Amino acid sequence: MDGRALARNGAVTLDSNSITAAVCPAPLINIVKVPNPLSLPSGPGSVTYDYRITNHGVVAISNITVADDTCSTVSYISGDTDTDSRLDITETWSYSCTMVLSANTTNSVTVTGLANGFTATDTATATVIVGSSIVPPLIDIFKIPSSHVVTSGGIVIYTYIVTNPGMVALSNVSVADNRCNPLSSPSGDSNANNLLDVSETWVYTCQTALTATTTNIATATGSANSLTATNTAIATVVVAPPLITSPATVIVPKLPNTGIAIQGNVKLFAIMLQLTITYLNRK
Repeated sequence: MDGRALARNGAVTLDSNSITAAVCPAPLINIVKVPNPLSLPSGPGSVTYDYRITNHGVVAISNITVADDTCSTVSYISGDTDTDSRLDITETWSYSCTMVLSANTTNSVTVTGLANGFTATDTATATVIVGSSIVPPLIDIFKIPSSHVVTSGGIVIYTYIVTNPGMVALSNVSVADNRCNPLSSPSGDSNANNLLDVSETWVYTCQTALTATTTNIATATGSANSLTATNTAIATVVVAPPLITSPATVIVPKLPNTGIAIQGNVKLFAIMLQLTITYLNRK
């Protein structure tokens, strides 16, 4: 309740009402990075990195920035369908960057955005092989909490979605969270070959109780062609203060308001009694 409560008659009571302050959720963001091509068998050449950015939270994200630690000119391509400069939940923003590689290169891109006073961030890493036809692996992970805002001690179930944006199936896939364990076994291995195929999506879950606002990191790894792909996902769950329940309001009935103090009422009664006795004696 903001402001004040007024009653025209009687008292205002908040008996057993829960009083909570407004708490806003933190944003969630994900970036996928795919080099084209993944290998340069003939030697040095040009590679274009494609970046796809999505919003897996419940609030639009502003102030989007994308920076690659090797490719210096990252350009926005498309995706802001309503042109409001905010990454909405329904949108996918595309960026790209082109550079010439002369040796095997592993580089990372980081995306950040703002909402409700929180910063969302995500990083994607990719490797390009130069001078060989070996195709390196790629892996992507993002996680979604069951609740973006909970009260202290509230249970949160994290869902981890792992995909393969590359060209080769991944073996030895594993997922770990630095603040939640154990994770469930994955679902999604449709052909039961223990490989994360390009067409598959593997899903893990983990449950924990939070007593304070928590930012945690999940890491997914997978291997192919003697190389290892790694990707991380970061999520923040806001923990609100405990509920405060107002005590019951006890209303004590009052004596009728005659406009005269209690002492005055006693004196008045004595006078009236004396007058009555005098009147009866005369009769």
